[in-house]
Amino acid sequence: MIAQGPGDLGQRMARVAKHMPPGPVIIIGADVPAIRPRHIAAAFQFLGAQDAVFGPARDGGFWLVGLKRRPVFKDIFQNVRWSTEHALEDTIANLPGPWSHGLLETLEDIDDGEAYRRWRENYALAPLSSSRRAV
Repeated sequence: MIAQGPGDLGQRMARVAKHMPPGPVIIIGADVPAIRPRHIAAAFQFLGAQDAVFGPARDGGFWLVGLKRRPVFKDIFQNVRWSTEHALEDTIANLPGPWSHGLLETLEDIDDGEAYRRWRENYALAPLSSSRRAV
């Protein structure tokens, strides 16, 4: 286990990515209830051909980032306008010149009440009926 440690979101993600064992690394947000195993599998498939992969969030950020990290780890998380509609754009702009990247499906990350409402309307299962309600 690696502690997140101090710093902004980018510093915490860079710390984790840098200290993982060799090979590709994927970091996912904990506020993405629609994520499924197929999303993780697709991210690793992208890393077979791309240097980086992102799962765009509806708000302009991202719910997943994956990096090949070879031959060495490159910190792409500096000078990013976190918690804005520019976070994904800034992070992609930080990719080293020759790096390629792929994009996964856009999902909703739940940062506020409005995002939760949209998720409930678009992705969440309908409430259980009284005959199916767990006891």
